[in-house]
Amino acid sequence: MKHGDFEFERYPAERLHTRSVHSRATAEEKPLRLAILDEMLAQGGPARPADAGARIGMDAVTAEALARSMAEKHVIVMDDGAVTYAYPVSGMPTAHRVTLADGRTFSSMCAIDGMGTTYTFGQDITLESKCTMCGAPVRVEMSGGEVALAEPRSLHAVHADLTAEENWASSC
Repeated sequence: MKHGDFEFERYPAERLHTRSVHSRATAEEKPLRLAILDEMLAQGGPARPADAGARIGMDAVTAEALARSMAEKHVIVMDDGAVTYAYPVSGMPTAHRVTLADGRTFSSMCAIDGMGTTYTFGQDITLESKCTMCGAPVRVEMSGGEVALAEPRSLHAVHADLTAEENWASSC
């Protein structure tokens, strides 16, 4: 399929699955990762691991150590002691704005990640974005884990096969 000068390739569904970032975290790190996501949404940007740990009753020393471990495994990205990216949430503004059913809003790392936040947070979502090819506004609503609305109707997603990349989720 062709869009302007860009050639799109179609992939069978089984090629579209990529190992989740959450699966890289240990059983001890997973609750902190989720708390970091919640803290980033509460802060509207980067979050301190100690603050996220406090949400789940974890002491600051343990939270900091686990955050460093997750950063080494490319589960999160840290800058000056704060988590700036925790897939799929961006602590920095992007063109991809997500609104959760509970009313919280945040930037996602890309539009596809924004759609995936329906699974991360277990909620219906609305994604407001724009086409990277032409700049046209894009709106996607996810309800019950499925696309309920996609505007424009001609909307297509581009998938990049990232399975060979170890750091695909936290490269900036």
